[in-house]
Parts: sequence; C-alpha cells; structure tokens
Amino acid sequence: MVTRFEQESSIIFLRYIYIFVFMIAFSYSGDKINSFYIILFLLFIANNQLRYFIFPRKWFIMLPSLIIETILAYNLHSLAGFFGEFIFVLTLLDIIYNFPKIFWMCYGAIIAALMYIEDLNRFMGWIVVAVPLLIILDKVKIEQFRKIEAQDLYDQLREKDEELKKANKELESYANTIEEITLLRERSRVSREIHDNVGHALSTIIIQLGAIEKVAEKDGNSAALMAKNLGEFSKESMERVRAAVRAMKPRELEEYEGVIAISEMIKNFEKLTDVRVQFRVSDKVWRLNSDQTMVIYRIVQEFLSNSVRHGKATEVRIFLNFLDSHLRLHLKDNGKGCGTVVPGVGLSSIKERISVWGGHLEFFTEEGKGFEVAVTMDKGKLSLDEV
Repeated sequence: MVTRFEQESSIIFLRYIYIFVFMIAFSYSGDKINSFYIILFLLFIANNQLRYFIFPRKWFIMLPSLIIETILAYNLHSLAGFFGEFIFVLTLLDIIYNFPKIFWMCYGAIIAALMYIEDLNRFMGWIVVAVPLLIILDKVKIEQFRKIEAQDLYDQLREKDEELKKANKELESYANTIEEITLLRERSRVSREIHDNVGHALSTIIIQLGAIEKVAEKDGNSAALMAKNLGEFSKESMERVRAAVRAMKPRELEEYEGVIAISEMIKNFEKLTDVRVQFRVSDKVWRLNSDQTMVIYRIVQEFLSNSVRHGKATEVRIFLNFLDSHLRLHLKDNGKGCGTVVPGVGLSSIKERISVWGGHLEFFTEEGKGFEVAVTMDKGKLSLDEV
C-alpha cells in the first residue's frame, strides 16, 4: 500500500525548495532583520511543519493554522525582496491538496489583492509565481488522485481475487464431496443388485444341491431331473447377473472404452517424454472389440516410440476417424524425417498388425518435415472378423 508521504514526495521536496530559497533571500536582508522577525520566521516554520507532518488533516485544525501562517507570511514577505512571495506558496500548497479548488482560487486572489495594494511589482511577482504553480499543481494533484484510485482498485481486485480463490477451493471441496456421495450410492446400489440376484441364486442352488444329494441316494432319475432343472435355473441366474452388469455399465462407455484406453496410453506417454500429443477422434464412433482396440493401441504406441527414438520429435498429431465404411488412423510427427525410408521393425510390425484386419498402410516423409503414417481398415472386414 502506498503511504501518504510516498504519494506526496515530490510536494515535500518542493516545500523545502521554497523554504530554502526564502531563507537565503531572508538572510540577505541585513540590518532589517532583528530578533522579532527571527522569532516570527521560526514560528512560521514550526507551524508549517506541525500542520503538515503532525496535525491530522481536519479542516477545523488546518484552517486556524493556515490563517496564522498567512498572517506570519505577510509580515515576513517584504524582508526577502524579489523572492518574498515564495513564502505564500507553502500555505498555498496545503490549501491545494486539502481543500476544494474554490478555496485556493480565493486564497490566491486575496494574496494578489494584498500585493496589489502594497506594490504593483509585488503583485506582478505574485502572479508570476502563483499562476504557473497553480496550473501545474492542479494537474499533479489530479494525477496523484488517479494513482490513489488505481491503487485502491488494485487492492480491491486483489481482495476479490483472494475471495474467488477461496470460493473455488470450497467448490472443489464440494465437488469432491458430491463425487464421494455418488460413489457411495453407486456402491450401495451394486451391493443391492448382487444381494438380490447373485445372493438369491446361490442360496437356491445350495438348497437344491442338498436336496439332490438326498434324493440321489433313493432315486437316481429324480436326482437327474432336479439337476437338470438346477442347471437351467443357474443359466437364468447368470443371464440376470449379466443384465445387471450391463445396466451398471453405460452403453456410451462400451462404445468409447477402446478410445479411452488409447487416450490414457497417450497421456502417460506425454508425462514420461514431455512430447506434446494432439489426439482427436471423429464425432461418430462405433464400438471396437478388444482385439481391434489392441491393434490400434499397438500401432499408436509403436509410432510414438519411433517418433521419439528416431525422429527426435517434440509434437505428434493423431486423428482416429470412424467413417461409414472404414476406419482411418492418421499419425504425424514434427521430427527430422528422412529422404529414403527403409522399412524397419516398427513399420513391419504395423503392417503385420493391420494385415490381420485387411488394412492398408501408407507413409510419407521428407528430410526435416517429420514422418506421417496413414492406416485404413475396412469396417466390413472388422465386423466379419469380430463375428
């Protein structure tokens, strides 16, 4: 926070310049100076310094001090010759900075009238001293007030920023609490599903097995029939369990779980290598089974590894496009590239993986322009192999 004296350091310097100039001019008055005028001058200095540095800036304290100072200045100004009017400037400075504009305009006019009555030369001297000073200090005062207002606004913004940070932490805490409650509710629902389906089925199976054991000792045919019914019941129970699991797993997650697995691998790669990877997926997504996901996963993994090891790349772009008739995977890095491509283990591995799904591989590279790979796999082939 800027202090008052830091804000007005230039004004304090100006005050002492005027005091020093008047003191020098006052000391050259020679035989005109006696102990009475010296006491008046010391009282003037004491009153001026106490008002500025000690007394609170209240009008009922400042006004009497300014009146006393003006009376003292009027009795002293003639002893400093041409620089006598400088003594009134000290009073004028405080009026400019602590009272409305009408006050210092009236004060300047009163001093001008007194000087005019006393001597035309002193009147002109006061005009030369006061008018430029009033114009300059008025502008300085406005700028300083703007600076103070800007500082106040900055302090308010900083306080608001702290409040926003605190509110953000509270919201994060609230969100975490909601997440924990949601997880607890989901666990409670899952436990009920398990109890209602799996628990009931197992209890029935245990009872039936005990009955079959006893019946088998007397009648094997009856035991066989009971075992058959128990098997059918077990199958029905298994279907109910599967249905419950499918209900707990959103369909959207099933469709995107392959993409999510690839995305997680890319995030881990970024953390370990500091290589920036942009991974984008088309709006339309159809479900990939585990084998298909593994093929794409390994292709992306192989490309990322080669981009860092051989291409020294710092950025990789990957686009997985699910089209109506086929799947297209486009990979490009900003590595050093090469003029001639000799297929090594990496490219050969990618070719082998996509050949299983009837895929097609294209690659493009140029010295200093990175490496680019495009993989295309027919959707019909993917679906047929999946069946």
